[in-house]
Amino acid sequence: MVIAVKGHPNEAVKLAKYLRYSFINHQDIAVNLPSSSDKNAAASQLDDDLCFNIVCQVASTQLKMEIRVVISAPLHKRIHFDQLVKLAQSADASLMVVQYQTLDKKDDFPVRDLVKLLVDTSEPFEVKKLVKQMLDARELLKLTWHFHALKLYTDGKDKQNQNLHCKRCPEDISGPSYQCVECDKHNFHKSCAELASSLDGLRENCPSYLKGNKPNYKYFSEQHRCESCKVSNSDFSEDCHHCLFQTNMKLGHLPIVLRHNSHAHPLSLIIMPHAHNYKYACCGCGELGECISYRCFDCNFNLHISCVLLQPVLKSIRHMHPLALYYGLGEDDLDYEDSPCNICNNGRNPDNWVYVCEECKWVAHIACAI
Repeated sequence: MVIAVKGHPNEAVKLAKYLRYSFINHQDIAVNLPSSSDKNAAASQLDDDLCFNIVCQVASTQLKMEIRVVISAPLHKRIHFDQLVKLAQSADASLMVVQYQTLDKKDDFPVRDLVKLLVDTSEPFEVKKLVKQMLDARELLKLTWHFHALKLYTDGKDKQNQNLHCKRCPEDISGPSYQCVECDKHNFHKSCAELASSLDGLRENCPSYLKGNKPNYKYFSEQHRCESCKVSNSDFSEDCHHCLFQTNMKLGHLPIVLRHNSHAHPLSLIIMPHAHNYKYACCGCGELGECISYRCFDCNFNLHISCVLLQPVLKSIRHMHPLALYYGLGEDDLDYEDSPCNICNNGRNPDNWVYVCEECKWVAHIACAI
């Protein structure tokens, strides 16, 4: 956990003592830099940046030792907020900024990937009250969530050419890897991301409570807290995207990345809490899906888990011959172009998947055939 206090070092000291966190003060470093009365503005700016770089280096060392830190710094530059975000991401830590200001003043730097708690300077400082605000606003202690869209890269380095560590194994990455396009926290060996991606293995091992349109997460055989919930001393939460993602990752029920014959690009796993109301139209069956999907972000393509697991050849009680799964009927399938479902006699969306008997020129909705 990193807590950065914008200015107000005295309050920052009290907060660090109350939480028993290590304290790093920007001013302590600044007063030890060589001083000169004839420094110009550019030189002063360089000194300010140097101080903040030192603060971040000290904090990085402590975070690697799993020491939580409170930083007191002026934070009057956007680049310093960006450095804090990178610092927290590099240590897999949660980040919160406590900013003292009059509450009628506009927030100066709204920055993604960090949480800000605005404290009214017109009221007397009470450390217990501040900590209670932090704990009461539990969502502030959670890392900003996103869908972790993963992209395949050919080498084991990120965009800044830095070495990566696999989130799953967690060994150093060399060779092809999947990296989240939005954050630096979710990087995987290609083999680790696609682990258990054999559809035959998935059909056999995927728990039934993850296959439904409304998955029931309470039936996880084990439950793993994410780093943010550990920091706030919270239990595993079905309302925490990171807890769900980490639990599935450790149990290996669903591969993080799936290659499916129905789509040209790799599909990323999305596993969301019910409270987030994540819904989508499945590109397989056309029905509404919730909470869990395999998604191609570039194409806005989503699949239910149950559609991913459909058998390519089905022996159905509805028809005498084996049925083949078609991923939609294209221009070459003129024999079925205007055919309704041969089971329910209702029309079909030509973009949706169907089961087909090629011998009889017979077609059926997925749900009808199963």
